[in-house]
Amino acid sequence: MTKPKVISLFSGAGGMDLGFINAGFEVVWAIDFEPDACETYSKNIGDHIVCEDITQVKTENLPDCDIIIGGSPCQGFSNANRQTNFLDNPKNLMVREYIRVVKDKQPKVFVLENVPRLLTAGKGKFLNEIKEQLSNYHIEVKVLNAVDHGIAQKRRRAILIGSLIGEIKHPVAKKETMTIRDVLTNISDELPNQDEYRASRESTIEKMKLIKQGDNVHSLPASYNVSPNTHENVYRRLDLNEPSHTLAHAGKTVTIHPTEDRIISIREAARIQSFPDDFTFYGDLNSKYQQLANAVPPKMAEEIAKEIHKHIHNKN
Repeated sequence: MTKPKVISLFSGAGGMDLGFINAGFEVVWAIDFEPDACETYSKNIGDHIVCEDITQVKTENLPDCDIIIGGSPCQGFSNANRQTNFLDNPKNLMVREYIRVVKDKQPKVFVLENVPRLLTAGKGKFLNEIKEQLSNYHIEVKVLNAVDHGIAQKRRRAILIGSLIGEIKHPVAKKETMTIRDVLTNISDELPNQDEYRASRESTIEKMKLIKQGDNVHSLPASYNVSPNTHENVYRRLDLNEPSHTLAHAGKTVTIHPTEDRIISIREAARIQSFPDDFTFYGDLNSKYQQLANAVPPKMAEEIAKEIHKHIHNKN
């Protein structure tokens, strides 16, 4: 059986694509707007990625495909009421672009990854608008947590699977839970990106020393005058016996290594996101942390892709 062909939108560093490739798909075309992410993608996955603005892409120029995947940026959650559509919000332009490509290419299956709030915004109005635009597809909707799919991280994402070839279910949760100990043990200093992490001022390191595994900025002494509004993931030290919290930009949030008084490295963040050790990140340090923060964990994408592959195989 020939490999089903995939078009990837908003590909980033390629976490979602890697998962689909590992599950037996062929990504024939990809696009992202960030040059560093495109460099990471091209050097690890392939030079079929285009680095440009998706609004300038003409769908008739795209190759044929069986699947379209992508996690479009989505920020406009506050403007919709009975008179206003979410899809009219300029902040949701990228969601509209995703819909445009799917409507024009009519793949057998599409996968849209996004924040869970997409499903509840406007008491479901945003989701209904997307379903109306793609009404010829059977769409299965579910919030998946990465920790249920072999990843040492609590990361909830909304996954929409649209199908023209019958109902495709989401992957079921695994029974075992991966911990930070499982993924950060035996990291060699020789691995790519392991020596790259944001250096901290001495005053920051002194704070780190006061924070135990699993604790965060709110466990600092009262003399530090921490605002009660500070997010609980700021200055959070990873716990060896637990999965990570949702990994954001580890340098900005000051995500602390479980046993060392420093911010986690790019390689350590990559392991938490389930990227293999031979997957090297490119760009400056800030960009590498952001690429990882934006990434779909490859192992979670692979679980989704396996369900789709199984369905296509059964249909054939």
